[in-house]
Amino acid sequence: MQWLFLNLSLGPLILVVAFLFKRFPPKKINHLYGYRTPRSMKSQEAWDLANAYSSNLLLIVSGLTCVVQVVLWSLMLPEQAILWTCGFLVAGVIAVIPLTEIHLKKNGC
Repeated sequence: MQWLFLNLSLGPLILVVAFLFKRFPPKKINHLYGYRTPRSMKSQEAWDLANAYSSNLLLIVSGLTCVVQVVLWSLMLPEQAILWTCGFLVAGVIAVIPLTEIHLKKNGC
């Protein structure tokens, strides 16, 4: 039962975080909260664009993680399902960074 809870809590937890970032984006450039890279912190316009875009990507990644969790749980042993789910989630979260940077560059930020 612990394995099931652990496996099925990863995606929804990140989904909640992504929703909070989307619902309550940082208003001003800061070093504590939001999508913080040198390119995103160059201007307020870049900051707003980066935070809106990255929160949308994070919502997609976390939603896909929820689906992957359920599928893998039904196909694999619990330990394997958790490892693969964590790997999928980490890869997705890491992918948000270059995708957001490309989006910023395309938009002249």
